Amino acid sequence: MNNPMNEILSYCNNIKLLYVEDNEEARQFTMELLSRFFKNINVCENGEEALELFKAKDISLIMSDINMPKMNGIEMSKNIRDLNSDVPIILLSAHNECSFKDSANHAGVTDYLEKPLKLSKLIELLTSFANDKIGDN
Repeated sequence: MNNPMNEILSYCNNIKLLYVEDNEEARQFTMELLSRFFKNINVCENGEEALELFKAKDISLIMSDINMPKMNGIEMSKNIRDLNSDVPIILLSAHNECSFKDSANHAGVTDYLEKPLKLSKLIELLTSFANDKIGDN
């Protein structure tokens, strides 16, 4: 049996992550964590910039803050869903209210994680994505 962590790392090393966060401190903290898993990370500071980058690049996974200037994560997710119904979108927020989760669900978001991002929750989610990918092969 393969080591689950090796499967996660293999999955993460073979995809292009789009990470969207307007807060520099949160971005640096989360990038430190994400760079342990992903080799190819594209970073944007707002949803508008991220949407344009998504159109231009072959992105495999999106992780985004909800509250951002120019275009928030919910609007960005709706726009991305109009272009691609399959790419996983994970929204990150310090808000845990049901209204945020409902809005995220209506936007076609794959999952929702609370900030600050916890390593255990990230690993759990990446394991699920890696297992889904392995199951598709």
